[in-house]
Amino acid sequence: MKSILLLDDEVSIRDSLSRYLEEFDFEVTMAVSAEEALEIMDHREFDLGVIDIRLPGMNGDAFIVLAHRQHPKMRFLIHTGSAEYGISGTLRLIGLRESDVLQKPLADLGILRQAIDRLLPGDDCNEQP
Repeated sequence: MKSILLLDDEVSIRDSLSRYLEEFDFEVTMAVSAEEALEIMDHREFDLGVIDIRLPGMNGDAFIVLAHRQHPKMRFLIHTGSAEYGISGTLRLIGLRESDVLQKPLADLGILRQAIDRLLPGDDCNEQP
């Protein structure tokens, strides 16, 4: 079972994405802040993080840099409502690309699933219900 860290400060987004991902048998852990997510990561590893950029305290970019240092094999998707967001050079060095940025709100959550399938090939989770 693949594990996903869902980092977003908006409860409705966390809940809806979590419910959707759990339908595919992903193990989802939610965090409301980068600091909370880093504490969680002290005790376990994740295959993928779905990360909001605008967060209270540390922003998503800074979180991804620290999380990558802690768990270099972890992959990341950015889920942001910021239309002007662009991937920094630092995140590019980690391996993120423009295709790893998903704009909120996602009208079709299938886009999220496709992005996860691209980043976690060989995923043995169930097909879409």
